[in-house]
Amino acid sequence: MSTPVTVVPLLVFEAADCLMAVVACEVGHLEKRFRDPFSDVAGENGSRNHFDLGEYFAGRESDGPWLQWARGSRRAWLRVRRVVDVVPVSIKGLTPMPAPLRAQARTCAFLAAGVSGDDVFLLLDPARLVH
Repeated sequence: MSTPVTVVPLLVFEAADCLMAVVACEVGHLEKRFRDPFSDVAGENGSRNHFDLGEYFAGRESDGPWLQWARGSRRAWLRVRRVVDVVPVSIKGLTPMPAPLRAQARTCAFLAAGVSGDDVFLLLDPARLVH
């Protein structure tokens, strides 16, 4: 008897010159341009909760859309270079990130690496991004 395969839809996007993904059901809104109404929205700890992922990971500002990410009461805006697709990915097909990368301040937000067709992506947990 085989165990059922758990498949999760992931939203794959390009940021910081690589492909990244987040759980698709955690992305609720897409904005083409940065707007003042969410530029001043503070997170739970009073810090702003918007991240330009190109600037955050590579030091170069992104020029693409903003994604609104939400999990429970946690929310953030993520700026990416472009949205690629929503793809179903088997949980068993993800490779956990090595411990040294999970321990670093900037790379601890990556949980795993995965493959979709010919593309390799990093699974991002926006709840782990820090200012």
